[in-house]
Amino acid sequence: MVAEISTKADLEKYTSDASKLTVIDFTASWCPPCQAIKPVFETLANDNDNVNFLKVDLSEGSNELASAYSVTARPTFVFLVGTEEVHRIRGANPAALKSTVAQYAKPASSGAFSGQGRTLSGKGGSSPSTFTYNASNSLTAAWSNMNPQVKVLIVLCAAYVYFWLI
Repeated sequence: MVAEISTKADLEKYTSDASKLTVIDFTASWCPPCQAIKPVFETLANDNDNVNFLKVDLSEGSNELASAYSVTARPTFVFLVGTEEVHRIRGANPAALKSTVAQYAKPASSGAFSGQGRTLSGKGGSSPSTFTYNASNSLTAAWSNMNPQVKVLIVLCAAYVYFWLI
């Protein structure tokens, strides 16, 4: 759900949790790009219960929040974690809006260690996995995951050995 706010006092109600993402949409009813991205913003709000989605209507001109966040374009999306601004999008860019919400939104978790985890054998904590060894795939994977500096060192050592044997 998107809540409409207009003052800093309204905003403080939503930014009291220091780890929760708040997205503020600075919009105007007369702005075509604002109206075009409005359904995307509302869909994100409905899909992300763990994020505060707020709207500041600037149809009548600037207000204290627009001044506080130096909003000069409409739409402008300001991303806050707690009270700290972590990102800003100027303009109607649905892909950037979706990816930024996904980047900063933290899913609701039941505990400090909510992941599946790994054991020393490399297998998952709860699901058994089967391991099949394929030398060509493992060498390719090892090479592609290797640090570029290590790759250069290996190539230089191989060239040294090759020319030393000639």
